[in-house]
Amino acid sequence: MLKRKTMKRAVSANALAGFIGVFMSAILISAVAASETTTGQTPIVVETAKSATLPEVMSRLKGERVVYVGETHTAYADHLLQLDVLKAMAADSTPLAVGVEWFQARFQPVLDDYSAGRIDEAELLRRTEYYDRWRFDYRLYRPILQFAKDNGIPLVALNASRELTNEIRRVGIDGLSQEFKQDLPDGYDFADKAYADRLREMFKQHPAGDAQFDRFLEVQLTWDEMMAQRAADYLKANPDARMLVLAGKGHIGGRSGIPNRVARRTGIDGTVIGSFNPATAMFGEADFLVLINDQPLPPPGLMQIMLDERDEGVFVKDFSDGSPAEKAGVEKKDRIVKINDIPIDHYADVKIAMIDELPGNEVSVTVERDSLFRGKKTLSLSFKLGGEVMMSPH
Repeated sequence: MLKRKTMKRAVSANALAGFIGVFMSAILISAVAASETTTGQTPIVVETAKSATLPEVMSRLKGERVVYVGETHTAYADHLLQLDVLKAMAADSTPLAVGVEWFQARFQPVLDDYSAGRIDEAELLRRTEYYDRWRFDYRLYRPILQFAKDNGIPLVALNASRELTNEIRRVGIDGLSQEFKQDLPDGYDFADKAYADRLREMFKQHPAGDAQFDRFLEVQLTWDEMMAQRAADYLKANPDARMLVLAGKGHIGGRSGIPNRVARRTGIDGTVIGSFNPATAMFGEADFLVLINDQPLPPPGLMQIMLDERDEGVFVKDFSDGSPAEKAGVEKKDRIVKINDIPIDHYADVKIAMIDELPGNEVSVTVERDSLFRGKKTLSLSFKLGGEVMMSPH
């Protein structure tokens, strides 16, 4: 097993354009021993006079073949940091690819079609089954994917298939059929005790027996080994290229997830960057920690409808209190035919149609209503979307 790279508990800062200003932070370990502190942990001290900016850090990393940037999936600021790192790496003439956890490896041909301009964003989301498999607000990831596409940067789908991990969760790796075993990563390292201990701490939050933990560990290992294999395969096939790997902090922080497993396959240690967040301290270890302000996404516009997807289409199941759609005349059991002239056949089509809609925007919804006595009829109804309106700072 490869020796883990020593953490450089020092650095960093990021000037995320237009919204955070500059946070200066050189991170120094306090001389106070852990046993002498009230928390039992060694304090981290920020000495602003000795900090570095993100551009300075990225300049130092020009020769680094692999850079990992961890994320809390719902933290928009983390994704803006990832975008800043991507832009810095793209400014160099060295070929670059972006490996992402957000898409499963089986959909690599779809990402290739998107990158080549053969399909648009909506088709990317439909064909990767994004809203069924990943589900997080697509607006969090959109700027990164658009920048990569606009600049000819290949996207590499890293994740293991949901079908495989669900089956491992059910029967364990040893119980898999031959068909599923063919989809396993090319190797596993079960020897990292710190990795297992960290996962066990997570698992304690959901009490269950040792057998369940073993399955939990196997699933986590399958995700990390598969993502590491996909990244390593790209690096070996493109020896002159660099790679930016974007994944959850649990897969990157502390290096024992993806980074050490890429190193085992390639000999490349890489560098880990992550935002500092006390709430994710368990997976917060990185070579460079960045202090950034939280940045919320603009609130989405809401029809406040509960949907029921069937083979025949998408139907209205119910409404939340104060639904503008209900007030406009939409009824339970209506089938949604169009939203703003976008045909609706599946739940994903609703999400795609609503991506850019904000509270207060007016939308037109076409529904088909089946009446026992009057038969089917089609209605077009317009209304302003609900949702929390973002107030301007003052």
